[in-house]
Amino acid sequence: MQNRTWQPPEFLQLNGQFVTLKPLIPERDVDTLYAASHGTREKEAIWNYLFYGPFDRLSTMKDWMEKNLVSRFDPLAWTVFENSENIQVGIVALLAIASNHGRAEIGHVWFTPAAHKTKVNTESQFLLLQHLFDHHSYRRVEWKCDSLNHGSRTTATRMGFIYEGRFRQHMFVRGKNRDTDWFAMTDKEWPRCKANFEKWLYSHENISLMELNNS
Repeated sequence: MQNRTWQPPEFLQLNGQFVTLKPLIPERDVDTLYAASHGTREKEAIWNYLFYGPFDRLSTMKDWMEKNLVSRFDPLAWTVFENSENIQVGIVALLAIASNHGRAEIGHVWFTPAAHKTKVNTESQFLLLQHLFDHHSYRRVEWKCDSLNHGSRTTATRMGFIYEGRFRQHMFVRGKNRDTDWFAMTDKEWPRCKANFEKWLYSHENISLMELNNS
């Protein structure tokens, strides 16, 4: 592995059975994403553990996207389109990209309430992992979350990410302390995790992804 180099991830459309990940275009996506993530307590709960949102108006969300998510290098943000309706249901991104080490992080992940508890979230992460491990031969993909965010912790574990520890008093967010939990998946673990993703997403076997990854 001496003098090994990796290329930055290609920023292109990623196609799945349930979702299509398209590079974020605020002008195209913000109307639908704003409407689906604002206006009720249930919708706005998606922002509880993020560093931003909810936004006071659509134009504020658009400005934030343009300043923070529109990049050709880092972060790389995709809008998640649910295939059956061809409608925007969330955002995922790659960030902290260290191509000299073959490493990147999945973050800026949020989905509208209608997409929760569906295969939308899981296949979105699967497409990003496949992009990094299979197409770019990356060595490591990270997942980080607020230690209080039970949903994100559970998502990481069920997908096969390995818990690596808690960074105590890591950040001060929204006027409160945040301890950050770190998870990661390496290229050595990916083949098994990939097979479990494919079995759970695309077969009709009645078994949970968590059970597959814990077996």
